[in-house]
Amino acid sequence: MNAIPCLLCGKRLGKRIDKNRKPYFVCDPCGVQMFIRRPQGIENLDELIKTLGKKELPAREHAYVLYKIQAILGEIRGLRKELDSLDSIFDLFSDNKEKKRTRKLLEARIENLFSQLHRIAES
Repeated sequence: MNAIPCLLCGKRLGKRIDKNRKPYFVCDPCGVQMFIRRPQGIENLDELIKTLGKKELPAREHAYVLYKIQAILGEIRGLRKELDSLDSIFDLFSDNKEKKRTRKLLEARIENLFSQLHRIAES
């Protein structure tokens, strides 16, 4: 196994070698690029890859948990954007009751997502 998990999404990144024979990693979905240029860094990378190879199952589980956290945070960001745009949208087309009801539902969903994050942190 010549791979490490992406720091942002947990996706498995294959080790690549550049024209100078130095290792690097690229995560296409995130846009993360990681270049290892110094001898100590290359040595540390080799040790990390060996260690991850021995503990692949826990690393995979960690990547899955990281992915769940990022999905929840992404949904929270989207809901907050909805809340921010709620005023301008509903002022034109609806009454204050609809706006309050919609805001309450969005805020309840955000609270539910924070509860999910809390449960993940406790486990």
